[in-house]
Amino acid sequence: MAERSSPETIGFIDVGTNSIHLLVVRFYPDTSGTAIFQDKESVRLGKSLYSTGVIDRESIEKSVLVISRFAQISKGLGADRVIAFATCAVREAENRQEIVDALEGIVELKVIPGPEEARLIALGVFGDQGPEERTIELDIGGGSTEVIIREKGEDIFVDSLSLGAVRFNYGLDIDCSKPVSQSDYDYMLRTVDISSYRAVNKIRSIGFRKAVGSSGTMIALAEMCAARRADKDASYFTLKELHSLMQDLRPMSMQQRLAVPGMGKSRADIIVPGGAIAEELMFQFGIQRIEVSQSGLKQGMMLDHQLSRGYTVFSARQSSVRSLAYRCQYDRRHAENVERNAMSLFDQSKEMGLHSLDAQWRSLLSCSAILHDIGELISYSNHHILSQVIIEKADLQGFTCEETRAMGLIVRFHHKKFPGPKDSRFEGIPKDEVQGIRVCAMLLKMADVMDRHRNGAIRSGRLSRKGDTVTLELSSDEDASMEIWSLEKIRPDFRRLFGLDLVPVSRENPSPAARADAGLVSSKGN
Repeated sequence: MAERSSPETIGFIDVGTNSIHLLVVRFYPDTSGTAIFQDKESVRLGKSLYSTGVIDRESIEKSVLVISRFAQISKGLGADRVIAFATCAVREAENRQEIVDALEGIVELKVIPGPEEARLIALGVFGDQGPEERTIELDIGGGSTEVIIREKGEDIFVDSLSLGAVRFNYGLDIDCSKPVSQSDYDYMLRTVDISSYRAVNKIRSIGFRKAVGSSGTMIALAEMCAARRADKDASYFTLKELHSLMQDLRPMSMQQRLAVPGMGKSRADIIVPGGAIAEELMFQFGIQRIEVSQSGLKQGMMLDHQLSRGYTVFSARQSSVRSLAYRCQYDRRHAENVERNAMSLFDQSKEMGLHSLDAQWRSLLSCSAILHDIGELISYSNHHILSQVIIEKADLQGFTCEETRAMGLIVRFHHKKFPGPKDSRFEGIPKDEVQGIRVCAMLLKMADVMDRHRNGAIRSGRLSRKGDTVTLELSSDEDASMEIWSLEKIRPDFRRLFGLDLVPVSRENPSPAARADAGLVSSKGN
């Protein structure tokens, strides 16, 4: 596929039963896209639907206003297109065509079936290649709950259940804005059982190894469970924690629920039915612990857009790194020269026994090389510190917290003073990780110097070792004296790190034009 001269921008609108979400994405080359704006508005399309079968006029008018405004915002941010999908409430409403017709000329609203919604959610949560092991995914929405079992790139089981927090709130004749009795809560659990028994039997026979949850309900439950434990980690919760939480939330008034840490203001009236669905499905499916993803339908829409245009495998790590680099207006040529130099130095130094770092460290060094100068967007002075801050705060996808920390420090130390092994900024980091950071930072520092003038003049650097001396021979079409001088300044830090002396030398290899100007090219026939 030909590369666009400028990034493509798309607005994605998810018209759900509870809320309408906007995600504006910029697709830089070689990336799966990066979000540049998000917004949402709670509309409650299902408020009247589950008692009357139709969406009331007030909700339709509010929805049309929100969708129109979101489309306008997208175009104001440079969107080439706006893609809008409607899910459970609109697809079940007898008068769904009223919303579609009201938006004619503004945006094309596509109503998607439950299995397609489930597919897109799984794509957003797992990406196009994951997960490695068989995983069940639960997405508890306002009107439906999508259940997917996925392994690698295959959807093994997909179903859309008629279970939702808004559906229960307005369709079971239980006023969840008030304290909910134990008998009413038990009725919700039985309703979950009736609506899911086919899926339960199938899932028990298929089996899975991990569980992941998504949607606003699951995120809210995770935040409330985390607030009740010491680690405050909202990336997961257990069935035991959820049961305890629901026993406390159920008899509370709205005002009391709003005071619970982690409770969102717009979710206090639907959290009990949402929690009941989560609790009973986890019990029936045999899930004791569930991880919670911040991604879902919107992210699936953006990835599906790219896949439909011919892109195939995306690396979440490479995509997120490239997206951040583009947003920071990086010098692509320089960054790629530095990456090339750094990878070569990593492989050569490992071969000669200077380090024993594995492929994971090689990948971190590669990503660090692409991002090492992004702080220049703010200021060149101390750009290495600014680059570290941006990397650590950017929520890069595909990286653990430890990996993000390591990359930030590698980039921090590629410029100016090089750290010793007991530097205070390494406090709390395991000794072997400190060594990996220092080795990668040194190799990045050397690679950056090799492209000091950002012109790619140094074509390659060849390492060789003799005794306690490591020679770095630079191959260049131009005078490499200034690069040699800069490498000379690194020698003391190199010796302290590796216990060896670094000797940079130049192997000048003038271009044919330069050789001709200097009278070094023989005339034809001589």
